[in-house]
Amino acid sequence: MLVHANLGNVCRNYRFEGQVSAWQIVYSVGIGGRNQNEDVLTIQQLLNLIPPTDGGPVVPLDEDGWIGPKTNGAILAFQKFQKTGSDGRVDPHGPTLKRMNELQKPKLGQRNAARMARAVSSMPDLKGMAQKGLRTIERARDYVMLGAGALGNTKRDYELADLHFKFDNQARQATLSDLSSIQTTFRRVKTVLQRRPSPVTGGDAFGISIFTIDPLGKPYSAYSPKQSNDDRRDIPEVHSGRVYLAQGLDKKVPDHFTHILLHELFHFVDEESKEHSINDHGYRDGAMRLPHEKRMHNADNYALFASHVHYGRTRLVASQPALGPYIPQNM
Repeated sequence: MLVHANLGNVCRNYRFEGQVSAWQIVYSVGIGGRNQNEDVLTIQQLLNLIPPTDGGPVVPLDEDGWIGPKTNGAILAFQKFQKTGSDGRVDPHGPTLKRMNELQKPKLGQRNAARMARAVSSMPDLKGMAQKGLRTIERARDYVMLGAGALGNTKRDYELADLHFKFDNQARQATLSDLSSIQTTFRRVKTVLQRRPSPVTGGDAFGISIFTIDPLGKPYSAYSPKQSNDDRRDIPEVHSGRVYLAQGLDKKVPDHFTHILLHELFHFVDEESKEHSINDHGYRDGAMRLPHEKRMHNADNYALFASHVHYGRTRLVASQPALGPYIPQNM
């Protein structure tokens, strides 16, 4: 399955069990194993979730996907402690992997619950970002169409939009068309963030329900599966109807955490057509170096713009310092 993912491109098989996944590997890991990077990373992450009192490493392993004496030693120590083997190797579907998955569930469940609680607390900011982003784009469009001062718009609104989308000196009509496209995208995100109970079931239609926990154990921060691949997915629980919050989010500071959630919402609402696709061409400072055409199709430019108008320069740069040289002090 293809996904719009924030960081990484690793896929894993798993068995989904009530918001806590049982991670699997494709090839053996450890002494005499094939030791593919993705599989090694899975085992390192699993071992780090297991406390030393259950045979986990006393000193957490580096989660880098590379096999070495520390990872091999941690596997062997776990096997001896849990009596699942003595060869220092974790095999797909073997007893060592099964026991690792059993032991990690309580800690993983707690971590997942904490991640979801952070998403809930981010909702007011997400709604504010979508609303302020939309309002600023509307005023920027009015400025281009009618001139400074008309309908309460200011040149600053246009300057903010230009900073993030780089209209430069293109024809006025082209800029108006681009602003209309951005405006439509923000309206869609705003709609997704609003809870609209179903008249039939009464259940939530988006709002916070758009977010759920990644059951794959992916090393991303978050991802949004593409609609065009739903009919070819081999993991039924992961589909294009949700944004999946992955473990990479857990170490993000609050403002960056919320920024990433918004970033994925821009992927969620795109049309996946050549004209209206929103992809990943660059993050943070990389996004600010893109040419105009790519900025119009890059999720982080949308999210950076919305974060900027909502948080202001000081908070945005504090959460993502690499942006400092690209956002003028007076903006």
